[in-house]
Amino acid sequence: MMIENNGYKPVDAGQQGIIKFPASVFLNMLTETEMCALFRSSTQIIADTALLMTYRDAEVNVESTRFDDVMTACVSEDIFTADRVTAFKRGIRPFNKFEIHGYW
Repeated sequence: MMIENNGYKPVDAGQQGIIKFPASVFLNMLTETEMCALFRSSTQIIADTALLMTYRDAEVNVESTRFDDVMTACVSEDIFTADRVTAFKRGIRPFNKFEIHGYW
């Protein structure tokens, strides 16, 4: 039986996940509040990054200098907490509907 992938989430502390992935995956992991704040930001590096994420087949690399710079700006604007950024930097992993509903 094949288990269906229903999305992605940051890996747990002490684990290493996928560190390069499509920008669409990153955007889909954000809460509604985070997404709105990201796209409303007037800070140039955040605004540019949000624009590029939506109009190109962009890739997120959580180990890149650009990611660090954008996340630093996002933390300073209270878009993300430092803990949330730490979770992003560990990487991501696929999850399935059984995990969401507590069957796993």
